[in-house]
Amino acid sequence: MIHTLVRVGIFALKILLLAFVAVMIVLQIPELRYDLGSSRPVEIASPEDLTRERFPGVHFVSVAGKADFEKAFVYQRYGLSFTYFHAQPYGMRLVIRSYDAPAEEWKGFERFLGKLRPFDRQPFSYKIRDIHRDLFQMEIPEDAFFLGLDDVPRLSGWQVGGVIFAGLLWGGMLYAFFLHRVVARRFAQRFRNRKNH
Repeated sequence: MIHTLVRVGIFALKILLLAFVAVMIVLQIPELRYDLGSSRPVEIASPEDLTRERFPGVHFVSVAGKADFEKAFVYQRYGLSFTYFHAQPYGMRLVIRSYDAPAEEWKGFERFLGKLRPFDRQPFSYKIRDIHRDLFQMEIPEDAFFLGLDDVPRLSGWQVGGVIFAGLLWGGMLYAFFLHRVVARRFAQRFRNRKNH
């Protein structure tokens, strides 16, 4: 009984490891497509241009608007500080993230350049929703977007290497966990057949 439970536990752990690495690869695919995409931004002139039909995934955009720091805040994670703010006339439908602290001259900006994606597809979006709710008693709408300021398409060797490594790791784990016994049996069977002949 214990032996069976151990075997089931090991099998489940193998499946979880394969699923984890596969998810890491899948999450990198939109990022690779973005970094391999056009370096010419899509123009967004008004809130009417900002729709899920037009921008269902990740896009490099230039958004016309004015910075609004009324509901700005700093969020720290993994030792990094990010500033979140909004832009008018988009209101809560556009959440902008910057690695830098906003300066007064930002209020004179008329365009914001960066990586746009539906808000709920941004990692840790649930945390940003909670912060808006706690600090400002405001809800980010379901059709909101996230803009990573100054995040322009730029392919990184580390990124490509990471995806290749993860792919090789997944293939190696699949072979080690499930396929090596099948291959070993077939090889042994062929060897025995040749020896008998």
